[in-house]
Amino acid sequence: MGDKHQVPEVKSPATIESGAAYSWPEAPILIGSRVKRVDGPDKVQGKAKYSYDVNRPGMLYGRILRSPYAHARIVSIDFSAAKRAPGVRATLAILEPGQRAMYQGDEVAALAATTEELAADALRLVRVKYEVLPHLATIAQAMDPIAPPIFEGGNVRRGNAEEEGDLEAGFTAAAHTVEQSYSTQVETHQSLETHGCVCEWEDGKLTAWASTQAVHGTREGFAKALEIPQSDVRVITQYMGGGFGSKFGPDVQGITCAKLAKQADAAVKLMLDRKEEQLAVGNRPSAFANIKAGVTADGALTAFDAETWGTGGAGRGAGFPLPYIYQFPNRRRVHADVYTNAGPQRAMRAPGHPQGCFITELLMDELADQIQMDPVEFRLKNLPPKAPNAMWADYFPKAAQKFGWSKRHSTGDSTPGPIKTGFGCAANRWGGGGRGSQARCEIHPDGGVVIRCGTQDIGTGIRTIVQMITAETLGIPFEAVIPEIGDSVHPFSGGSGGSTTSPSVSPAIRITAEKARAEFADRLASEFGVDAIDVVVRDGRVLIGEDTSKTMSWKEACRRLGTEPVSVDGKWERGLSSSGSSGVQLAEVEVDIETGVTKVKRITIVQDCGLVLDPLTAESQVYGAVIMGIGFALYENRIMDRNTGQMVNPNMEWYLLPGMSDVPEIDITVVNQPERGVVGLGEPPTIATAAAIGNAVANATGVRVRSLPITPDKVLESLDQLF
Repeated sequence: MGDKHQVPEVKSPATIESGAAYSWPEAPILIGSRVKRVDGPDKVQGKAKYSYDVNRPGMLYGRILRSPYAHARIVSIDFSAAKRAPGVRATLAILEPGQRAMYQGDEVAALAATTEELAADALRLVRVKYEVLPHLATIAQAMDPIAPPIFEGGNVRRGNAEEEGDLEAGFTAAAHTVEQSYSTQVETHQSLETHGCVCEWEDGKLTAWASTQAVHGTREGFAKALEIPQSDVRVITQYMGGGFGSKFGPDVQGITCAKLAKQADAAVKLMLDRKEEQLAVGNRPSAFANIKAGVTADGALTAFDAETWGTGGAGRGAGFPLPYIYQFPNRRRVHADVYTNAGPQRAMRAPGHPQGCFITELLMDELADQIQMDPVEFRLKNLPPKAPNAMWADYFPKAAQKFGWSKRHSTGDSTPGPIKTGFGCAANRWGGGGRGSQARCEIHPDGGVVIRCGTQDIGTGIRTIVQMITAETLGIPFEAVIPEIGDSVHPFSGGSGGSTTSPSVSPAIRITAEKARAEFADRLASEFGVDAIDVVVRDGRVLIGEDTSKTMSWKEACRRLGTEPVSVDGKWERGLSSSGSSGVQLAEVEVDIETGVTKVKRITIVQDCGLVLDPLTAESQVYGAVIMGIGFALYENRIMDRNTGQMVNPNMEWYLLPGMSDVPEIDITVVNQPERGVVGLGEPPTIATAAAIGNAVANATGVRVRSLPITPDKVLESLDQLF
């Protein structure tokens, strides 16, 4: 880092030795300050090495042959011509004759060759004979009573009804009801760095440079699939370009890469291309809901009755929470998972919550319109009780004041001209707790400090947080600490998902650094004949004795360690982190009613996440989450051809993503709750964005688009219904 940071004074308290609970510093210097990313310079200079950048001596290039059909049985696979092709060193059947490919892009075979071009050429020589089978490309096809039975147990899996209260009495008490249908689309994973890895074997042991959200989980996945001990697998992820929930294991491409490398006795790089990313590495499933809901004349919710369904693709579920946040005393819901011959779903940033939020929040606005009540006031009336992780009653008024909500007009902008402006609001909730991480801290006789943890930085800034907490705890300059992460040889840490990384890793780092500080103090205290509590570190200097009469530089004090460094292990414990977050978003949009184009002008956010370790990193998380939410609201949509079962837009030309010109003004307030400890932030800010935009579009136009994405054709179609 180029910036210098003030260093806190740190004493070594006796409470650590007595086993008392650990705590965050009451008057921190680094924690809570705006610290820039330590890896920023390497990234902007191109020095950061991603999996794609890894090149090993004699490395080969792997490619996967994928099914062109939505559903087909493998009759035979012939590698003879491919094996004779120049440069081919290994071939592999992923599916065997008799097995079925369940969607376009399903993995069938693979090979490795000396160059990417030769591998691509040879792949075209692999002869696969398919028996094309009936497919289900859409939900409508799968739910048709006469649809062919493709999935074991049926194409539609219906769950038990969820029911609470007296639904009939609830609707009897309602002065108004709303009966509508709402839906959200399938959204595919679009990580900037594609899935893949480089695999290399040496003396029967595998090293994989993988793009993964879980170095330890991926090590376990390799070991299980390859039937080797976990101790014979090392997974390295120094840098990665996003995962959003889709990169928790080696996956088919990782296992394939390792097998090809073993067969060829050479390192193999196998990274997917954009089309493969669209077809085979996961997606956010769709959501559909037919809802009837009731409200009293004074704005109290009375009843909620919903039939919901969605598709997670080939044999995967499509669950989502509903109703979302708001309290209906009488409710019922019946849900069904619908299976189709399409790429299967995977966890995607706040799984299920954006869908449930969009459906519920649009319904809430429609109910508010029925009784002509302000949407914010209506929500305040129907919130759950306030709690540290449920602070919407405070956040809605705060956000409304910052946003200028009082200027909101009633539904339908009556000003002249084609550009209509509207306001919308929505709320979110999430868990984001932590557990299980371990760390090791070393203080070397030359003054160097190394902190090791087997977590991974997936672009969220955890490497910076690790360095901050260590320096804060030891009382030494930020620049004196070397964080080492992203390697399965380091102490265990879980996968980066569910907004669990910071609340898992931060306590482990704090506790481990505290233990290292205590041992350091003990060793110096023993030499100088003082109590450990009288060893004080301030601004990188060590003061010893009650009157701090002896003083020396950090490096000089470390030399007193002799040849034996301080080396301690620590792990996550309860008390430094917690679970549960809440937030609200308000959006302003402009809609051109002549073209149907929607432009998001600004978004105001109030969001909590417990103790804010680094406001700069926290805000960065929110920016990225909101941009992703805008894509979900207005642009992203997997389109399937019902006749062929193929994806129509498996590229970044027709699968639309928001660009820089689509990013609005984003006003962020991250609420600091130090008494709660660390709570995750990665997912909650993406949940409410699409819902707030959807409600703003309705406020602008006077018509409601109840399905995502809110594309120009849908806006114009809705406007046509007015005439």
